[in-house]
Amino acid sequence: MILPLVNNINNRTASEKISQSDKGTLRVKDFIILPVIFILLSIFPQLSMSQEGNGSELNDDEVLSVFLDFSIQQQYIREKITFVNYVRDRELAQVHIMIREHAAGMAGDNYVITFLGRDSYEGMNNEITLWNPATNTIDETRQRLVKMISMGLVPYLANTHFVNYISLQVREDRSKGGNVLEDPWKNWVFEVYGGINFARESKQSRFDSRWGFYADKVSEEWKIRSRPYFNINRRTFVTDEGEISRQSYRHGFDGFYIKSIDQHWSAGVFVDMLSSTFHNILFNVEVSPGIEYSLFPYSEATYRAVTFVYRLGAGYHNYIEETVFFKEQENLFNHTIDLSASFQQPWGNFSASIKGSHYFHDYTANRLSLTSNLGLRIVKGLSLNVSGSFNFINDLVALSAGDLSLEDILLQQSRQATDYEVTGQIGITYTFGSQFSNVVNTRF
Repeated sequence: MILPLVNNINNRTASEKISQSDKGTLRVKDFIILPVIFILLSIFPQLSMSQEGNGSELNDDEVLSVFLDFSIQQQYIREKITFVNYVRDRELAQVHIMIREHAAGMAGDNYVITFLGRDSYEGMNNEITLWNPATNTIDETRQRLVKMISMGLVPYLANTHFVNYISLQVREDRSKGGNVLEDPWKNWVFEVYGGINFARESKQSRFDSRWGFYADKVSEEWKIRSRPYFNINRRTFVTDEGEISRQSYRHGFDGFYIKSIDQHWSAGVFVDMLSSTFHNILFNVEVSPGIEYSLFPYSEATYRAVTFVYRLGAGYHNYIEETVFFKEQENLFNHTIDLSASFQQPWGNFSASIKGSHYFHDYTANRLSLTSNLGLRIVKGLSLNVSGSFNFINDLVALSAGDLSLEDILLQQSRQATDYEVTGQIGITYTFGSQFSNVVNTRF
């Protein structure tokens, strides 16, 4: 039935009388029909082959169905762990695997790997924490992830025929007695970074440089960071009226010293310094002590958290140019209240926060920020992603009193006055077809 259809399209005789408008119609039809033919020619042989091969396929009931609910190293994990069936939706899975990454400063990351049993394994859940030092390469990290995921799947495989192929080997270590290793660095991790990037054309050029230093300490009792940073940027454009060149910088320091009190309370001090042409700040320093309460224990924060934060700040501000409030320098006091929530569950993820602040010298100099993000699995194969933020901005006390040039506005060299900012994103995905995703093909 397909060949006559192809012949009808291609075997037109030269004597056919077709108007110009009809030619246009035929072109549109061709663009519709030809892809349909291509798809049918691709599908029919595949369907035929699958029907012929049904007799030799492994019984799917004997192979564990797994849904990977994370983005890191999925392809590598599917290549290395080949004794399960990977499915495209959690509703099709017997085991739902989630990985949540919890940063521990510059020292590294904790990966919390959660195994959720479904179908006949409902209620059979487990969680493994993998510590990944920052010194590990990407290859070392993914090898360790494969190892931990394989170990976590063992209890589920024990109920299948694969139990006959599983062996357990425990390595005898010289630290078998469980002695605690001494850390000469006392959990401190240091990093020096820097780099430049540039581009040049006949009519324009760009140069950016950034460098800085991290000193981090993360332990059960303390979370500490000291970070000085430096940034220099230059833009040059050649026009018919001459050359336009602008150079900007942003140097600063941010640090915090946070003390764990218990599973629900913590307290800290935050220090921020800034020198920035964009913000019209020659130099400022702000010190903000704060306290945080977590509704859920901090040990559960990687998959559910509701926190309340209060910070009280005092700062000295010295401006490059006189501000719209006729200030060249001033001392300012403010406070901030932040309520946030985040959940990462089998049905998806959700996070939202509301943050308000104002200066004490003028209560109308305030800001209110609302942010939210939702990733929701509605039904099998159908997902909805929505994110957005809204900021009421009335606290730009450092705005320059002078008029901005068109070049400064277009090149975003100086901050402009505004009283709000809105961002948003919405997306939907629907996946259907084969329920398996075992094959990895990296060609092209």
